[in-house]
Amino acid sequence: MRFPSFIKVSRYRRFEMTPRYYDPVKEEIKERTERIKQEMEGREKGEYVPSRISFERKTSSVPNSSFLQILIAAILGSLIIGWLYYGNQVFYAVWLVVPAYLFFRLKKSSQSRR
Repeated sequence: MRFPSFIKVSRYRRFEMTPRYYDPVKEEIKERTERIKQEMEGREKGEYVPSRISFERKTSSVPNSSFLQILIAAILGSLIIGWLYYGNQVFYAVWLVVPAYLFFRLKKSSQSRR
């Protein structure tokens, strides 16, 4: 017998999972029949539908990142060696060269867009 109260006591929740039936043979048969139907429809329309998936690598137009890493390492190495030999004057030279390089590069790219 339970006494009435104003405090609500939570009950424990049980984990319930309804398992789904999975038949890999049936799934494979279904995929094959769908693929054959699509191929048949493609042949009727005159379209070419390849029966196999090609896993060929696509060539990307992105430049090689290893070259960029070597270039960055060479620039940093030359800055360190220049700093050891000439001191802070190397950094002043970089402050002059980099903006000039960026200016001419951006000017060149803006002219090619026209």
